[in-house]
Order: sequence, then structure tokens, then C-alpha cells
Amino acid sequence: MKSELIPLDGSPPIPITRDVTVVGRREFCDVRIDNPSLSKRHCVIVRTDGLLMVRDLATTNGTKVNGQKVLWAALLPNDRLTLGGTKFRVYLGPDHAASPSEQTTQLQETSQARQHAGTAPGRNGDNGGGFAVPSPSTFPSSPPSDDDDDLIVLDDSEHDELFASSLDEEDSEILDLD
Repeated sequence: MKSELIPLDGSPPIPITRDVTVVGRREFCDVRIDNPSLSKRHCVIVRTDGLLMVRDLATTNGTKVNGQKVLWAALLPNDRLTLGGTKFRVYLGPDHAASPSEQTTQLQETSQARQHAGTAPGRNGDNGGGFAVPSPSTFPSSPPSDDDDDLIVLDDSEHDELFASSLDEEDSEILDLD
């Protein structure tokens, strides 16, 4: 089972790879979160089969799961974990699927490969999603007016007839337009 804490502030996901993980503000913690609202040793996260357990370590600002202050709790997929003032979403997934941190790494590697190959997003009209960004010349200079001869408006029966005439005979037997 892969488990991660995904910060809601957009920071990179934090993989939980150990069976017992100490989370806190100091460098001796397994997961260090540099935020003054966290205690030096804030909580312990224990990995078990299929879920995580969190145990607050008598902190000043507390530990919350889905908005409820807890001393200890089971963490299930998509639970919201709040440590002091820092908020996370819990990710639990199968070993064979890419976790959020692995997906982030893959996206960064793809972006770097594009930059080295000269096909970074934004070059040659590519927006990074494999689609060309339309140039301003492809947009009409003015919106169509009511007196445009090119504009054809079909009512429902004309639309159905036009659609049916574009089908092969085999397709029209399957499709009942009435």
C-alpha cells in the first residue's frame, strides 16, 4: 500500500514510507514540516494494512481528522488531516498505481524532456497538453450578424432528416428517429 500526505497548499506530496513515522517541526523527525504551528514532535503516523493510524503527541495546537480534534484516529483515503495550521489530504492506494508524488515526478521529467527537445509548452503553438493554441487570426473579426447568409438554423425535424441522410443504410436500421 502506498500512502502519502498531500498538502492542501499545493506543496509537493509527502510519501509515508516507514511503518512508524514521526512528524514535527524539528530536524530529528522523520517528516519535518517547517511551520511554527506544529510542535517539535507533533504526531506519529503508523502504517497498517489498508490504513494509517495517527496519534497526537500532546501538542499545543492539536491534530484534527476531518475537522474533529483527536488524540488518535484511523486515516482512510481522502480524509483531511490538520496538524496545527497545516492541512493535508490522505492518499492511500495500491502498490501498482502511481501515487501523487510519483505523478508529480513524472510530469517534471516530461517537462524537462520537452525543454531539452525544444518542444516545451508554448513553443510552436503547443500549450503543453498536445493541443495547438489558436492564433488570433483563426477567430472571426466580428460576431455573425442576423443577416448573414451563411447561418443555417434547423428545427428538430430538419436536423433529424439531415442526420438520417448522412447514415449508411445499416446504421439507419439500428437508429429509430421517431
